[in-house]
Amino acid sequence: MNRRPGQSAAPFSTRAHGPSNRHEVNPYRHDHERFGKEIIAAEQAPSRRGGWHTEFGRDAPRHLELGVGNGSWLADSASRAPDRDWIGLEIRYKRCVQAAEKVRAAGASNARVVRYSWFEVEQLFAPGELAGIHVNHPDPWSHPSDAKHRLITPGFLEGAAHLVAPGGELRLKTDFDGHQLALVGAVAISTSWSLLGTSNDIRGAGAPWPDDIVTGYQAKFGKEGLPVFGAWLRRV
Repeated sequence: MNRRPGQSAAPFSTRAHGPSNRHEVNPYRHDHERFGKEIIAAEQAPSRRGGWHTEFGRDAPRHLELGVGNGSWLADSASRAPDRDWIGLEIRYKRCVQAAEKVRAAGASNARVVRYSWFEVEQLFAPGELAGIHVNHPDPWSHPSDAKHRLITPGFLEGAAHLVAPGGELRLKTDFDGHQLALVGAVAISTSWSLLGTSNDIRGAGAPWPDDIVTGYQAKFGKEGLPVFGAWLRRV
């Protein structure tokens, strides 16, 4: 989905690790590899494609968070909605471990953390295998010269449409208004999504969806009096 410009054509699962001596540089790699069922390593993740019901032992609506941060939102979401299965995607070892620790502490057996590139998420899910995608505070790449690195593009939206079943949803929460504007603009020319609502200040005006869970960045920006933007889409 929307492969980062210039990125290797090889799948992430085959290039997920650096040299073996990287253990000395990043101790979280060791922790990530031995953590337990809450973490699915990049090498194993593509084998779940089309069979996530087997991973969770049931066929429940599956929701994906792109970029788990410290894992608080993922753990809270899984705890509050035990009738759904939750998958958090993250590329950094440390964040994978931190998120998995929160999932385990919450007793959320309906959540997994997957170390993978969110630009290649189509390698992990079959068409229509998801009920929702949640994007919380993607990197802004706010300088115009860096715009090519942004996640939110028409290509991203159409790629997401292949993964989310009709009737499913996509939620964006961002501190960069350019992401919200890009998503709303992409919806306007898309035949796969409809816009359910937006918010230019979730803290002050509320989220466009009814069951908002505050993210770490959302709390941080709230204390600074800065807005967080939201957009809610429905797969048609």
